[in-house]
Amino acid sequence: MKPRPETAKGGNTRNKIVLSAIKLAAKHGFADASFQMIADDVGLSQSAVMYHFPDKNALFEELVKTIIAHNHETVTALLDIKDGAGRRLLKHCLGNVLWALRSRKQDGQILLLLYYLAGRGGRLAEVFNGMIARGRERILEHLLAGVREGIFKLKGDPADVTETLQDALFGAMLYAASAPEGSVSAEKLEKKWGAFVCALTGWKNEGSAPLLPKNKF
Repeated sequence: MKPRPETAKGGNTRNKIVLSAIKLAAKHGFADASFQMIADDVGLSQSAVMYHFPDKNALFEELVKTIIAHNHETVTALLDIKDGAGRRLLKHCLGNVLWALRSRKQDGQILLLLYYLAGRGGRLAEVFNGMIARGRERILEHLLAGVREGIFKLKGDPADVTETLQDALFGAMLYAASAPEGSVSAEKLEKKWGAFVCALTGWKNEGSAPLLPKNKF
């Protein structure tokens, strides 16, 4: 059977299905968020939902793509064209944690589920590893840019520094996705990550303006 040709209407329907699935999976768990529940939520028949996503693996992969897109939107919103590599790297770290904090009730739950399911191997492990690899690529780009700009003096091989940063960042995202509301201070978060990035790169963070809104998440 040939895949359904994508249309504007079809794309909108797929998007509604995915957003509904994220909401219901976060509330009930992905295993219990049935196609019928999703169909009822978006006002479609179950067969119409399965026309777009023939099985749960296909649906879950689309959920992951969607939360990654939401993540990129949060990170990009922090960036400024005037930023040097140091602030871009710091904002990358802060933006990822900020996304996990803000979306802990929906997108963040999908991230936690992906992490859990990836341990079972198979296609979802490939999806997870691909997500991690792309994250490392972005961190490495920031690190190498800082070296070119002469503001980073890396304490180790760039690949090793990248791995250290990525491991710490992903751990922070997992914690943020499950942290109680109001338990994380933006000021402390920014200070902690600023110190960590400086320790690994030798960067002198001379920025004075806060990068995050001063409140608790």
